[in-house]
Amino acid sequence: MGIKERLERQEPLFGSWYVGDEIGEGSYGRVYRIRRRDGLGNQYTAALKAIEILAEQTEKTPEDLAAKVKRDYMGEVQTLIRLRGAANVVYIEDYDLLENRENGQLLGCDLLIRMEELEGVSRLMVKDASLRTQKEARKLGMDICRALMACDAADYIHRDIKPGNLFRSPFGDYKLGDFGVAKQLEGTIHAKTAIGTEPYAAPEVHEKNYDARVDTYSLGLVLYQLMNDGFLPFYTAETVGEDQKRQAIMRRLSGEALPPPAHADAAFQAVILKACAFQPADRFCSAEEMYDALRALEEQGRPAAVQTQQPSALSIWQAKDEKKTFLSAFGLSVSATPEMRYMAQQLTGNYGRNGKAEGVLTPRGAARLPAWRIRAPWFPFNHLTIRGYTSIADRAFRGRKDLVSLRCSGSVKTIGAEAFIHCSNISEVHCATGLVQVMDGAFSDCVRLARCHLPDTVQLLGSRCFAGCGALASLRLPDGLQRLPDQMCDGCTALHQVTLPSALCSIGQAAFRSSGLHKILLPDSCVQLGDGAFSGCKKLVSVQMSLRMAVLPKNCFTGCVSLAQIDLPFQLTEIRERAFYGCTALTQVVIPEGVRSIGGKAFARCDNLTALRVPRTVTYIGEDAFPAKRKLRSKLTVVTKKGSYAWDYCKQYGIRVKEEA
Repeated sequence: MGIKERLERQEPLFGSWYVGDEIGEGSYGRVYRIRRRDGLGNQYTAALKAIEILAEQTEKTPEDLAAKVKRDYMGEVQTLIRLRGAANVVYIEDYDLLENRENGQLLGCDLLIRMEELEGVSRLMVKDASLRTQKEARKLGMDICRALMACDAADYIHRDIKPGNLFRSPFGDYKLGDFGVAKQLEGTIHAKTAIGTEPYAAPEVHEKNYDARVDTYSLGLVLYQLMNDGFLPFYTAETVGEDQKRQAIMRRLSGEALPPPAHADAAFQAVILKACAFQPADRFCSAEEMYDALRALEEQGRPAAVQTQQPSALSIWQAKDEKKTFLSAFGLSVSATPEMRYMAQQLTGNYGRNGKAEGVLTPRGAARLPAWRIRAPWFPFNHLTIRGYTSIADRAFRGRKDLVSLRCSGSVKTIGAEAFIHCSNISEVHCATGLVQVMDGAFSDCVRLARCHLPDTVQLLGSRCFAGCGALASLRLPDGLQRLPDQMCDGCTALHQVTLPSALCSIGQAAFRSSGLHKILLPDSCVQLGDGAFSGCKKLVSVQMSLRMAVLPKNCFTGCVSLAQIDLPFQLTEIRERAFYGCTALTQVVIPEGVRSIGGKAFARCDNLTALRVPRTVTYIGEDAFPAKRKLRSKLTVVTKKGSYAWDYCKQYGIRVKEEA
């Protein structure tokens, strides 16, 4: 039986999806278009990658087969899940494993990965002439560099960059997909497996010793092809035979100098040829460096904007310049000392000869800046303005007590992990457009941080980035984010309002644990919550979830003592352990049809719960899922069908039960 036939026999997949036509082929699998229709008649489509896995003689039981799948085939799923928050990586929506049996014999299984449906670049190269313009090719290069930057942050090498694995969204953004051969670096900078597509593979792949520069090399070849009438190096219109193609590949892999692509200007040619340099040392050292080079080409063609001079620390304390302040009223004045001018110069940063920002503000460089004992808003050096640096290193200003506010100019792309952790007096942060990444714990435990502005250019927020910011009252998250990280605002007790991104897809574990949120309005695109996402939100009174939400995770609303009413989404299939544990304000809950399982202690300690409707579709209820009458003197009445699983459960544990009309 073919894989498509097996899938059709298992329909509906994931509860509501039906298989359509085949639209592509990835590493280790085939890709199909799948469709579903909601109750209002609207039709949705997605892409389904199906990987057929055959059982070997040693895998005789489903448990053995599942262990093999987890060991050998779950790499792509785990990679996509880990990179799910990156804007330029194909978004995975769900995955499943289906057994393949014939005549009762276990033959293998099918690993299904449901992803967003996008248009492949390999097809666009044929039908869309605009893709071969320099502007569009540069955009593709920058978008994929952003995806590779996310891979670098997660210590992954993609190893198979080619047009068939690049996609374009309906909004014109390019994304990287098919991580079937991705390699995790596991503490070393080298990978040891030579896998990829040979026409786009870097020379060192065949030596089985390489690093992440193989990905920028392959991306350079894709840009070369776009700017060379669709031909790779040493290919021509007459290169049609396999021997001719093999000869062209061998010329490239042997180190022969590549001819410049035909339709790129000199500056773009230089970027492409540097990315495709034979020796790794001659290439861009990272995807971020290649992105900066492509971005510089974009800015060269734009008219120069009128620059407004912003005051910096250096402009405050110029040599021999006396600044008058309120001290003048007492006959006093403040003059710049050499130490003050030196510190101001450090804050202003470094600019290269072309006027572009350069360098990283390291902890050592930050430590040279004197720490001031005067911690008042009027004192100029407490207001840190960082210009001329491309990034702030990890733990650069950790524990600085003198900082009151922070402003980052557009040159700053990255704020490193724990860069401002324990800066207990900082109250305001403003980052200009251009910031891309805020890493793990960047502003955690800044207990007086009350205002924070992040631009929409931010594509990645690290875990615990605002954890422990007890004075943060409101937060607007960048609209380009698709995933919120774990423990993002954990312990932000004053946080009563959050503006979520319109395209948000998932919220990480304990993201808003013990925060002061009053109301939650999740966009319809948000279909996944992490364990304990809103646990301990004692002021939470209203929750509106996406209608597409399928699973309520463990401890999701544990301890939300003010939550009096919640409408569960109609596509919900599972309520996991302790989801509403201790929600003492809940009085009535209607569990929708389609829910199959309710985890242990899901509604335990809901002391005021009087009515709970449980559908007949429920086939599993965990231990102490409902308040038991004999234990807590509960007034709960469970309404369900007579003879259902819930009916028998309530009779067994002494819970008042009423037959549904």
